[in-house]
Amino acid sequence: MGWTISFDKTRSEMIAERTRSTTQADGTRWECLRHTAVGNVLWVVWEVTPGEPVPPRAFRPPYRFIGCDLLAPGGKGWGWGYKDMCESMGPCYYTCPLAYLELVPVVANAEWRQQVREYHFARNRKVNVGDRLVFKGLSIPDVEIVEKVGRRLVGIHAGCRYRISPKVLAHVVEHHAR
Repeated sequence: MGWTISFDKTRSEMIAERTRSTTQADGTRWECLRHTAVGNVLWVVWEVTPGEPVPPRAFRPPYRFIGCDLLAPGGKGWGWGYKDMCESMGPCYYTCPLAYLELVPVVANAEWRQQVREYHFARNRKVNVGDRLVFKGLSIPDVEIVEKVGRRLVGIHAGCRYRISPKVLAHVVEHHAR
C-alpha cells in the first residue's frame, strides 16, 4: 500500500533488486521475463511457479502477470524507493510496452489493457501542420496544428496557441487531415 524506501540504493540498484529472479522458502519461483523503466515507472513481466503442493492441494501451474513499480528518490540522505502494483490493481499508468500484453494472458483487467493500447495508438498518431483535431472531454474543443517539430505539436484555437502533448492526442475524436 505504501512506499518502500532504501537507505542507500541508487535508481539502477533499485531496478536490479526489483527485477531479480528469486526462489522463496516454499519453493515458489519468481522469474523476471522482461522489464523496462519508462520514466520512473518500472514495468515487469513475472512468471510465478508455485512451490511443492501441500496435500490436499493439487499441482498449480505457473502463471504470469504484469508488475508496475513506481520509483522515486527517498529524499535527502535516503536512497531510491518503490511502490509496487500489478495489472489487477488497474494502475493509472499506461506506458506498459504493448509486447508485455502479448506475453501475459488477460486474467485480471481487460479495461486497463485497452487503455494501454489507446495510449500507444494516440502517441503514434500521425499529425501534420494544417490538420484539425477535434477533442472530447477537454476545455478546448478543437485546434488547428500550426507547428510540428519532431513529436512536439502546437495548435491554435480562438487565436491562442497551445502545446499539444502526446497524452492529449488520446482525446481526439475527429482528425481532419489537410
